[in-house]
Amino acid sequence: MRLIRWNQYATLVVVVVGICLPSLAASVSHFDGSYVGTIECDQIPGHTRGALKTAFVLSIVGGRAQYERRHVLPPTSLGPTERGAGTVSSTGEVSLTGEAGDLTGGYEATYRGQIDGRLLRLSGVQVWQLPEKANYKRPCTIVVSRSE
Repeated sequence: MRLIRWNQYATLVVVVVGICLPSLAASVSHFDGSYVGTIECDQIPGHTRGALKTAFVLSIVGGRAQYERRHVLPPTSLGPTERGAGTVSSTGEVSLTGEAGDLTGGYEATYRGQIDGRLLRLSGVQVWQLPEKANYKRPCTIVVSRSE
């Protein structure tokens, strides 16, 4: 049986790792940052006064995305919080899932989109669980840009 001499391969391993790791890290990290913009969703008949248009902030770090958005209910009280997270691919594809809930019902949300330069456009749906409208699908769009 022949023993492998690792010191013969050490230089090769260092070169391969030195070439591969930075390119993998750079492919995701160049999307890192805070993205600020708006979320717009259709009206829920009998539950909302009109369509939703409000601020939306998304944070991307190392291929992971996170957001949190407080609902403001009339006249000035705060409602439930939508929280979500997801992934960012090396090509800038973003996939988010989130949820929010309160005593009258709640929803699960999915949004998908693509980063194009400093701009990210997402579209998706919130699936609401309301007393008289189970599985009500509310379409939404999100447009945010990197704020750095």
